[in-house]
Amino acid sequence: MLLASGCVDIELRRIGPDRPSRPPGCAVELVPQGKPSFEVVDVASGTVSCARKRDRCLDEMRKQACVVGADVVYGFAETTESMYLHISATFAARVKD
Repeated sequence: MLLASGCVDIELRRIGPDRPSRPPGCAVELVPQGKPSFEVVDVASGTVSCARKRDRCLDEMRKQACVVGADVVYGFAETTESMYLHISATFAARVKD
């Protein structure tokens, strides 16, 4: 799934169970390094690319997390290429007890 929004490009791949979308602006926890300290199920992985505006990339990651039914984005790998920042990460849903 490839999405583009202005100066932001997103490429997501579903890797786990399909989950219903969450409402726009839903709460999403970002865990840049490593894995969350709580149990999650991975639902997608992908890369967000934007014109050197990290905050814009993070905002788009949050939006896409809601779309794929995730409430956590973790394990960031960041690279730059020319004027673009690329952030790859895993989108996951917290396992409810």
